[in-house]
Amino acid sequence: MKTEAVYPERWEERTRNEVLDLIGEYIHWYDHDRIKQSLDWMSSVQYRQSQGTDA
Repeated sequence: MKTEAVYPERWEERTRNEVLDLIGEYIHWYDHDRIKQSLDWMSSVQYRQSQGTDA
């Protein structure tokens, strides 16, 4: 998370709500869009769906 979301941001210029929104967006991206080799090049959500374990 640090490399992908924390280091590129200038947090001192953000409000608390903006920071919380950015964290929420990052978590959504990580679960829904970020593919992983260990999950057969699927996102976490896609992998769970392919395994029949929609959580």
